[in-house]
Amino acid sequence: MNATNTVAQLKERLNKDGNDIDAAISLGNIFYDNGDAGQSILYYQRALDINPDLPGVRTDLGTMYWRNDDISLAEKAFREAIARDPGFGHAYVNLGLLLHRAKDNINEARTVWQQLLTINPDHDVAAKARELLQETEALVN
Repeated sequence: MNATNTVAQLKERLNKDGNDIDAAISLGNIFYDNGDAGQSILYYQRALDINPDLPGVRTDLGTMYWRNDDISLAEKAFREAIARDPGFGHAYVNLGLLLHRAKDNINEARTVWQQLLTINPDHDVAAKARELLQETEALVN
């Protein structure tokens, strides 16, 4: 089955059942993978309207906002993902990257990455946080 058929089927499912969260997330993911920020934002937001407690979806939403140059919405999405699920490490990594690369705020970025290591030093993205802290150490001295 090609991607066009998959998208059409998922849209049909969502039209039949506006609460089909799997269809909304799948559509968001397809558009995310294709780099279509506008469409992925639409479907991720739809999924979050159904269930706001999806930190992975909220983090992907933030990534798409960032890709769309909506820096404040991206930051808000990452911060909300952390607020709703303080153990979701990917949101910390992405928030730190946004603060560093898009807002040129290396000190706050480093604080965010350190928070992840304090909360969960064994998280699957803790190594990435350590790497980013090491890479940016010279920038604060």
